[in-house]
Amino acid sequence: TEANIERSQENVAQLRAVLASIRDDLQRGSRLTTSTDGIGVMAGIQQYISDYQQKAEAHTNEIGEAAPIELPENFAFGFERFFEEATPPENPEKALQLDQQRQILSYLLNQLIQSDPDAIESVQRELLEQPVEAGKERRGLKLGPAVSARVPGAIDTMAFSVTFTGYTSVLRNFLNKLAKPELPVVVRRIEVERPSGSETIAEPTPDDALSQLFGALDPNNDPSEPDPNAQAQEPVISENISRFTVIVEFIEIVLPDEADTEPSSDPV
Repeated sequence: TEANIERSQENVAQLRAVLASIRDDLQRGSRLTTSTDGIGVMAGIQQYISDYQQKAEAHTNEIGEAAPIELPENFAFGFERFFEEATPPENPEKALQLDQQRQILSYLLNQLIQSDPDAIESVQRELLEQPVEAGKERRGLKLGPAVSARVPGAIDTMAFSVTFTGYTSVLRNFLNKLAKPELPVVVRRIEVERPSGSETIAEPTPDDALSQLFGALDPNNDPSEPDPNAQAQEPVISENISRFTVIVEFIEIVLPDEADTEPSSDPV
């Protein structure tokens, strides 16, 4: 009936609006402009490594004092296999994926460096440029299907991991920066490794220790009478530097445009 057709059309319109909202949310932020030129992509990776080594060395704290960020030796920020030998990939699709990963890692590292970590210990990415052997999974960082938003033919993703050291405020600042809608990245997991003794109670000074040992010998001090002027000593908690690992996923919609899926209105 006409009423059923109208209700069906209204339902389709509502579903399309929901789909558009989901698509806009997943594709929030700036778009990446990637290249399939293998030689240019390798040059970009080499420049990326050099730039972030310099940024870590020239880093200053919030008051402008020199505070270099510690790095492992020959650190390449996720592109270690290209640190010495930068052979351009023959497959243009692989070159495009490498260029995309470089740009995403640049964004992540900019946010991390602005959060003032003490050291960056590890940067990992999915090794998409390596062929997958039959019956084996791809090497490198990999998120399981229970965690990843990847849906074949609909949503493509890239996983990244950064490990750094610093105080809790560094992690908090980093996560707050990632929450801004600049790139469609989602934090999947956070691992925290606190050193032993991360919560410590300040030891008493020598004078305090002597008074604790010999205070009862003072003839004017009656141990049965509490001292009204005495203040309860509160433990002094000092936060030590911790190691944090943050795993994020970059989300990209690969669904065809609605224009490509609309049935043709031309007569057959």
